[in-house]
Amino acid sequence: MPREFQQAGDSSFDGFNSFTNSANFDPAKGFMEYAQNVRNIEGVLTRREGIAKASPSVGFTPVYAVPSGNPAGDCIHMWDSSGNVKKWSPSGNLVTAVPPATRAMQKVRGQGYLEPATIEASKAAYWEGEYDFVASANCLGRIAYAKNDQVWFTLYGGIQPCNPDTLSLVQETFDPVKSLHYSYASRKLFAFGNRSVYMITPAMAPAMSLEKGDPRQEHFHQVSRVSSMDGILAKDSVAEVLGQVLWLGHNGIYMMDADKGMPDGTTPISLAIGDQFDGIPAAEMQKAVGMAFDCRYYLLLPNKTDYKLNRILVVDPQLEAKFESYDDYGTKEFVSICAIRNAQGILRPYAVGKDGFVYELEKGQSDDGEVHVAVVRTRNYNFGTEMDKRYDAVLVRLTANAQSNVEVYFKSINPDGSHLIDSLNSGGGSMVRRALAGKKCSGCNVEVVVKSGFPLIYSIMVDGSIAGRSIFNSF
Repeated sequence: MPREFQQAGDSSFDGFNSFTNSANFDPAKGFMEYAQNVRNIEGVLTRREGIAKASPSVGFTPVYAVPSGNPAGDCIHMWDSSGNVKKWSPSGNLVTAVPPATRAMQKVRGQGYLEPATIEASKAAYWEGEYDFVASANCLGRIAYAKNDQVWFTLYGGIQPCNPDTLSLVQETFDPVKSLHYSYASRKLFAFGNRSVYMITPAMAPAMSLEKGDPRQEHFHQVSRVSSMDGILAKDSVAEVLGQVLWLGHNGIYMMDADKGMPDGTTPISLAIGDQFDGIPAAEMQKAVGMAFDCRYYLLLPNKTDYKLNRILVVDPQLEAKFESYDDYGTKEFVSICAIRNAQGILRPYAVGKDGFVYELEKGQSDDGEVHVAVVRTRNYNFGTEMDKRYDAVLVRLTANAQSNVEVYFKSINPDGSHLIDSLNSGGGSMVRRALAGKKCSGCNVEVVVKSGFPLIYSIMVDGSIAGRSIFNSF
């Protein structure tokens, strides 16, 4: 009996969601089920670039790192478990020892300029004991400090905080501030506790207004609590991309408008990839580190096996599905990531390795000599029904202008199986690869594996027929 052929596929790609039933993905949106070591360029997929050593060995095992800057250029400060501190500067590619600070340098991660722990050196007495703080942020000429449920603001050109510039975040129950983030676009300060998030419009001159006896609304801090249900888990995970503030909370990754905030009770955007977090203890997840680079949010995360920090989740708010790729760095283990300017003044992404080297991300053919493999897995192409089907062929349109090693797998669903149906190990320019599937099952994914090269993948399609349907009874 003649069969009624059907086609399914994607001619453009818009991110991945791994937790939901991919057969229900909107065919018009180009959602994938999984993407690893991939970059999405206007709906076209390619293998990400590698990483390369950017620094000489720092001579110890870093346990923490912060980006900072000074008149000589950007740099990264690192220290070991004994409190020894070293600084790497891209300008000159130099590693130098830094005198140990009188207090933990981790606390000044948000200051963003000068040498960490020196900005208040002349007034050190104000930052000890009950005046010590846990987080800070640079608010365009003022530094905001957080301790317990208070935020203190320095005066313009001054060091000592003053009571009129102290903001108390009074709540029903005590929730100390763990992290601060200042949005230069919206000129708002965000204070993150364990189970709350506050949005603050800092006053510019409250002390002056009170002294003159002319207090006005704009002279006082404007505060709103945008979340009372969840706060922040990983204090170094906050970053801002395209007017969106992202961070890792206890229930997942949240995204909030930097100007408008978010409704209380907003669900995390990471529900769609929740399976990637399952089983990882909170004590390990709180080590996650976020950074903004190239209109993307990079989140360094522990893996699900031994919890080493060797994978980075790349979030692109411009994608409909939001999630672009999981980048797997194999045997490498990092302690932090950050974006700073290199010796030429160009903003670049870096990772501080536990092996004592700083690595430049998005550079080169390999991960410092290790091969990184890109994996793209499509949604379930089941033609909208769970009935048995006969899949005849898979078509992949791509461009390989240089030597590329590509494999195409047909992954059958009910019965489950993985079948290599096509491989390419050459260049050749633009092409459409058509491979015979010849499988009977209720659904399928197509998985494209790129082992070398940087081919561009434009579209993936399958054709087949549903059991029992023909051109004579389809009406």
